[in-house]
Amino acid sequence: MPALTLRDGVVEVGSAHDDRHLFDALMPTTFGTTYNAYLVVGKTATALIDTVDPEKTEILLGNLKEAGAERIDYLICLHTEQDHSGSVRAVLERWPDAVLVGTKKVAEFMETHNHVPQERFRLVADGDVLDLGGRTLRFIPVPFAHWPDNTMAWLAEDRILFSNDLFGSHYSTGKIFATVGRDQLQAARDYYSEIFMPFVTHVRKYLAKARALDPEMIAPSHGPVWFRPETILGLYEEWLSDDVKPVVVIPFVTMHGSTEVLVERLASRLAEHGVSAVCRDIASKPANLMLETGHMVSDLVDAAALVIASPSVLGDAHPAAVFAAFLAAAMKPKVKYFGLIGSFGWGTRIAETMASHTVGLKAERLEPFLVKGLPTEEELVRLDAYAADLAAKVLAASKKR
Repeated sequence: MPALTLRDGVVEVGSAHDDRHLFDALMPTTFGTTYNAYLVVGKTATALIDTVDPEKTEILLGNLKEAGAERIDYLICLHTEQDHSGSVRAVLERWPDAVLVGTKKVAEFMETHNHVPQERFRLVADGDVLDLGGRTLRFIPVPFAHWPDNTMAWLAEDRILFSNDLFGSHYSTGKIFATVGRDQLQAARDYYSEIFMPFVTHVRKYLAKARALDPEMIAPSHGPVWFRPETILGLYEEWLSDDVKPVVVIPFVTMHGSTEVLVERLASRLAEHGVSAVCRDIASKPANLMLETGHMVSDLVDAAALVIASPSVLGDAHPAAVFAAFLAAAMKPKVKYFGLIGSFGWGTRIAETMASHTVGLKAERLEPFLVKGLPTEEELVRLDAYAADLAAKVLAASKKR
C-alpha cells in the first residue's frame, strides 16, 4: 500500500497485509488487514502517529520516504500492541531525535512489550495538546477500547479523529477511503464483535465522545478511513444498543449425524415461525474451529439467542463445542436466551460442563434438550415444541426494538 493523502499535509503511510488470515491467533480476517500510520505535517513540526507490524517495517519506511518525510519531530504512540508499535525502534533509528509521545499507560506498556524505556517518553494526559504549528493534536485516552492504554488523537484544524483501534476494520484495500461496500461493512462488524463487544460499557462512552467532536473524517488504525463518519458511528450505535433481531445462532458439532439431525430440525422449525437460524459447523473440517467460531462471534452482535449443539465425547461435551461456549461467553454478546441441544451415547455431563463455561452470558437459560443416540420421531416432535417456545421468546424480544 503506497502513501495515501487524506488532506494536504496529512498522509497515511502504513502498510496493507493482504494475506493475513487470522489475527491474534483467534480472529478470522477474511479480507486481510492494514496497519495504518499517519504523518501529520505542521508549520513547525512533523508527527508520525503510530507505526506498523514489525513484518512491514520496510514498507513504512518506504512510504515515509515517498511522503517526503525529511524529519520526524514526534513519534506518537496511541497503543502498544505490536501491530501498532512494532516498528517504533526502526523509526527511532532513522530519526534518533524524534520525541516519543504517549500516555503514562502507553509508556509503561512500551517498556513491557517492546523494551523501550519509559523515560524516553514525553507523557501526555487527557486534553493535552501537541502544537505542530498551525495544526494541533489533542489526546483523548479511551482505556479498554480495547486495552488499558488505547488513546485517540484529535486534529482540530482538519477535524480528523485518529481513533486508534476504535471504528477500525480488518479490511485490506489500496484505497484510503471506505467505499461502504458490503464487504467493508461486514469487516467492520466482524472487527467490532471480536474487539469491542466485551467492552460495551466503555465503548458507549467513547462513541459519545466521538459524536461530540463532530469529525469530518475518522482515521482508525486498521482498515479504510471513514470520510463519512455517520456510516460507522450509526453502525456502532446500533450494535451497542440493547436491541436484538429475530436470529438464533447455532454453532454445532456432529460426529455420527445424530446432533446434526437435531440442528436441521430446529433450524427448519424456527424458520417456519419467522425466526432466522444461523448454523455454524465448527468441527467437520480442520480449519472450522477457528474460522466458524470466529464468524459465530460476528453472528452474535445482534442475535436474540444462542443455542449450542454438541454430542458427547467420553461422557462430556465435545471439546470444539466447549471452545465455542467459552468464546461466546468471553465476548459478552447481548443475546437474551441461551440453549443447549445434543445427542449422547450412554451418559453425559454436557449440561454441567456448558453451564460452567457460559457463566459470563447474561441470558435466560433454556432447559437443555438432550437425547440418547439417534433422535426418535417422538423426540423430534418434542423438539418442535422447543422450537416454538424459543421462537415466541425471540420474536417477543426482537419486537422491543
